[in-house]
Amino acid sequence: MIRTMKLAAVGLAVALGVTSLGDGAQAQTRELTFGEFGPNRGTRAAAIEWLDQELRTRTNDELGLNIIWGGALLGAKTAAQGISDGVADLGSIVPVYAPGKLISYEVADVPQFGDEWVGMRAVHELMNTDEAALDEWSKANMVYLTNYTTGPTQLLSKEPIRTAADLSGKTFRATGPFVAALESAGASTVAVGQPKVYEALSNGTVDGSTTYYYVMKAYKHYELVDYLTELNMGQVLAFGIAMNKASFESLSPEHQAVLKELGDDFIDHMAQKMFESRQGVKAELQAGIEGHVVEIVEPDAGMRAELVAVAEKDALSWLDKASDKGMDGQAMLDAYSGLIEKYSQERDANGYPWDR
Repeated sequence: MIRTMKLAAVGLAVALGVTSLGDGAQAQTRELTFGEFGPNRGTRAAAIEWLDQELRTRTNDELGLNIIWGGALLGAKTAAQGISDGVADLGSIVPVYAPGKLISYEVADVPQFGDEWVGMRAVHELMNTDEAALDEWSKANMVYLTNYTTGPTQLLSKEPIRTAADLSGKTFRATGPFVAALESAGASTVAVGQPKVYEALSNGTVDGSTTYYYVMKAYKHYELVDYLTELNMGQVLAFGIAMNKASFESLSPEHQAVLKELGDDFIDHMAQKMFESRQGVKAELQAGIEGHVVEIVEPDAGMRAELVAVAEKDALSWLDKASDKGMDGQAMLDAYSGLIEKYSQERDANGYPWDR
């Protein structure tokens, strides 16, 4: 009879997701489904894995992530809607691929500003404090958790691009204000997600793409191009991790607090890794990865100035989009600019967190 009761207790424990019995009993780890459109390699992928490890550690293995890589669950263009609909508990999103859904988040890409840590800190604080932004996230059925950055924007190509004239007649993958910038120099553009750039380069749909050092390596674009023009234009900061609102609210207050704290810590971790990876990846490309060498091209100063001017002018069209959605876009942009100044001053006074 005693043995039968013990077996029954074990069966009940399994049914309830308990991993052990007695005073030390613990619930089985709840794994939150994380939709990631990128591959399981590179700096950003390592940062997502760090997020998973930290979440497990900080919740005593009560929470973790089930990361589904490579767009198998959510692609770059379906991520925002998929998270909103609960297809995944959380995941990586880029609002430019979901037009009109998160206009407030797109303010992050208005300035041509290249410092990873300052930019990420400014966006993170804005998205967690601005009432209009918080309201928009809520209406989209999502909770903002943390931010990525691409680092400064570069241009990969099959032929060397040194002057604006070299852009004329060529087709590039581009998004946001970089579309207007490249088209002003006579280039054509197409909008495809980074996971599709390799295919587009391979079949000749594009001659090149706006890119970032970590992307060049993670997606193995170095296999198909010989040149990278170091434009060092603005970074993409409207790019982060969001969680389905119902999934977030299903967590205990303690677990919600852990996620929010982890999102804050992720900013410093990600900024450091991106900051340090740029020179490392650049050196690897120049030396050759798997036998593929990429030449780093220094652009004409006039070309870069022209592209920056057009990109910044085009980005200000965001004010009209904000107005159409009933937001005071200028106030939000001013607040964002103020936060950039705040964290720039902190960096100048104290250095980056990882150097303190």
